[in-house]
Order: sequence, then C-alpha cells, then structure tokens
Amino acid sequence: MVIADYGEGFENYMDIMNETGFGFAQVWALLASGFLVMAVTAELMGMAIIAPASRCDLKTDQIKITTLNCSAFIGVIVSSYFWAVLADTYGRRWVLLLSTSISTCLSLTSALMPTFPLFIVMRFCVGLFIAGPSFAAVTYLAEFCTFDHRHIIIVYMAMFQGFAMVYCPAMATLFIHQKWTYDLGFIVYKPWRLLMLLNSLPGLIGIVLLIGLPESPEILLCTQRKQKCIKVVKWIYRVNKRKEMDWNIEPEELSCPGYRIVDKQNCVELMNQGRPLFKKPYVVPFLSSCVVMSGLFFLCNGLGIWFTDLRNRRIDKDLELYTICGNMGRFKKFYSEVDRCQVTLQSFRDSMLLGATYLIMFTGVALLLRSVSAKIIVVALLILCFPLGAVLPWITHETATSVVFIIFLAIPNCLIALVSGIVIEFTSVDLRGKALCLCILIGRSGMVTGTFLVGYAMDANCELTYTLFGLYPLVCSVVTVLLPGRWKCFRLIANQPKLRARSSSVMSTWSMQHRSQIYNAMLKK
Repeated sequence: MVIADYGEGFENYMDIMNETGFGFAQVWALLASGFLVMAVTAELMGMAIIAPASRCDLKTDQIKITTLNCSAFIGVIVSSYFWAVLADTYGRRWVLLLSTSISTCLSLTSALMPTFPLFIVMRFCVGLFIAGPSFAAVTYLAEFCTFDHRHIIIVYMAMFQGFAMVYCPAMATLFIHQKWTYDLGFIVYKPWRLLMLLNSLPGLIGIVLLIGLPESPEILLCTQRKQKCIKVVKWIYRVNKRKEMDWNIEPEELSCPGYRIVDKQNCVELMNQGRPLFKKPYVVPFLSSCVVMSGLFFLCNGLGIWFTDLRNRRIDKDLELYTICGNMGRFKKFYSEVDRCQVTLQSFRDSMLLGATYLIMFTGVALLLRSVSAKIIVVALLILCFPLGAVLPWITHETATSVVFIIFLAIPNCLIALVSGIVIEFTSVDLRGKALCLCILIGRSGMVTGTFLVGYAMDANCELTYTLFGLYPLVCSVVTVLLPGRWKCFRLIANQPKLRARSSSVMSTWSMQHRSQIYNAMLKK
C-alpha cells in the first residue's frame, strides 16, 4: 500500500467530472441506489410486522420475537467489514450486484422455513448479504456526483427509507388480515409469508436498474483502472449532455489521492486497510461519527423496529385517560386473558404516517443543506429530539402521543444520511467504503442494543425505558460538536501541505460567499 498525493492528476479528474454536470446519469444511479436502500429497510424493518404475525405458526414468545428481530441485524454486523474491503478493493457495483442478488434469494427461501430455528438461521444469512447494499449504495451514488452535489443527493437517496416505511405497512394492511391459506405439505402458506416476498421486490428492481449502470469512476481511478474510469466519465457526459465529450485526456494525466492498493495482498493485509482511520488526521472525526451513528441507530431503529407493535399494544376503551405506558399495561393484562393467536395487529396507520414523516423531513433537510452546514443541522435536530423523548411517556392525549412518537423516531433516521455524508466527505476514496461501513456497523450495534432493551425492559419498566431513549439525543448532540465541518472535511483528504495552506488562505477570504467559488479556488488557485 502506497501513498499518492493530492496533485494535478486528481485536479484533472475533478475538472472532467465537473464538465459532466448533473443529469439523467445521476438520477439513474439515484434510483438504483434508492431501491437498494429501500430493499435493506424493507428486509430489516419489515420484520417488525412479520415477527408478531408469525407468532402462532412459529410458536414464538416475546424473547423469541426479540431474537428474530435482531437476527438479520447481527448478520449485517458480522459481515459488513468484509463487504467494505471488497467494495474498496474491487468496486462498488460488483459488491452491490452480488450481495443484493444472494440476499434476495435467501429472503425468498426464508419465507418457506417450517420451524423457528430454521427461520432465524435464514434471517441471519439474509443479514450477512444485505450488509453489502446497506453502505455500498451510498458510496456508489456519492462517487457519481461532484463534491457540491453529494450531501443533497445522499439525502434524496435516504428518502427511499421513507418509501419503504410506507410500503411495508401498506402491503401489510392489504394482506396481513386475510384468512386464506395454502397447504404445501411441509408448511401452511399464509399472508405473512407472502409479505416476505413483497418485501423482496425493491431489491429486484434495484438489481435491474443497476445492471445498466457502470462502475463508480472514482473507485476505478483509485484501483488503477484509469482507462475504464475515462470511459465511465465519458458515458456520464454522453447520458447527461446527449453528445460526445470532446475533452481528450490520457490515463497518465489522472491520479487518486490517499492510500491505494497497488499489489496483491493477503487477507490479513486487506483487513488491516482500515487502520489509517484510527490514526491522525482521521481518528477524532471518525470515532466521533461512530458514536453519533450508534446513538442515531439506537434511537430510530432500536426503538423503531418495535414501533408498529408498541402502537398496537393498547385498548381502545378510555384510550385518552392513559399514557402510552398505561395503555401498554392494560393491553398486557388483556392479552394474558385471551388466546394469543386471536390477538392481531389492528392498524398500520401510525407506521405509514411515520414513513410519510420521513419523506417530509428528508425534503426539508435537502432544502436546508443548500444554505446550512450538515453539522449544524445534526446538532439542532438532536437538541430538538431531547424534549420530545422526555415528554413522550407522560402524554395522555392519544393524537399528541402519536405525533411526538413519530417525530422522535423520524429525526434520528433522517440524520443518519447527514452523518453518512460527512463520513464520505472527510475520507479518501480507498478508505471511504471501510469508514462508512465501520461507522454503520457500530451504529447497528447500537440498534441491536436498543432492540434488546425494548424487548426485555419495556414490559418491566416502561417509563424508565422511554426516559433512557429520551436522554440519548442530548449525549449525541454533545459528541456531534467534534464532527468536522464542510471545509475541514475537504482539507482532511488533501495530503499535500501546500494545498492545506492554500485552502486555509482561500477560506479566510471573506469576499467569496458561494461554496463552489471557494471549492474551485482551492483546486485551481
């Protein structure tokens, strides 16, 4: 592994990428990446609906449902770094196609499992492969765009999580209460098994869209496939401008900053490629990003995967007289007096409203990013999240409870995209996949912690559990202060001392107000 400086070669690459503009090529990549992200959300969060619905067929209790909800997440945690190394070594598109195809096949197979042990093993295997698109889709899309467009397009891609959160409960509303069954001999096929098939459709659509797209040009450049990189850049230009690029550039005129792989390496050396993230200048911003990401996943997914189940643990009679915890206590008493197979999920309205709120919030954040730093947005929204979580377990009005709960979950989910964008911006290309992967991996560890916390502690002490979730945004907002701002991100990937000095000089020039002016000056001054 050698170090390449941030010299004229990469400036040439940025120049030709700027010439391609923003158009249908980026929109195509956005749709492909978006459907892959939608597939990840549908596979992981869709179990929040399927696990309670499968209770009788698989003979599960609360502990088994908690384990089932976490099984795919644990698979993601186990395999994420492996996929990150492959993505940074061989390419993003190859990893996306391979991992999504296998995870889709395994998901369809898991719907046919007759017993709980087999079902949970298959869901774990789904997690092993769905880990690929869970982070590689973001880096793939980001590298199709110029520096100025990355933050906003990542937020638009994250909006597909909102589509998934509307899609899953909408499909459940149509099918989960149907009474039809088909005896296949080894299993009785019921509507909850059909939902697993429907949750796999976004992944299939994403694969079809990805087949027509090339590899990321930036990863081709940094893995010494410069001729292919030039062809991809010209393809982007042709798709966007509807004409051929007349800018002739030779492969030797291009170079990639940062570390790059130049020789074949053994497995240990490949796994050690992430070590620069734990050294200066990356260590502080990277570890800060990991802590913040862990808190965001702890909040939005650790609690969010139980959202549908928690909102349905209530008795309609005298609903307005009790807090959310009071209604859960009444439901538990009612539940113990009836046959559990007769208790079904009553409504998915709140789940669909949660998905719609995601979409609204992502749109608002995308608009804010045009004039406000991502770091400032993260801090401000986390501080707003704190009072919402603090009052949640004490509200008695049912509509107010739904609104506060939905906003409390939507805010951290939206911020995951912003923190991912910050990680992408302060890391060089060869470290980008591993950095984002490790950050999301630690985040999913927080999510598993949150999921187990709700599964085991919510019934024991509901108010304390909600209070813990309410305090966590305050902790995250303090750590967020350590994240690098937009231009510090750029300076972190600049290895040449003269460019660092140049960037400091340009940033101190108050006459330049527009971001693109500052960015172009840093590269071309």
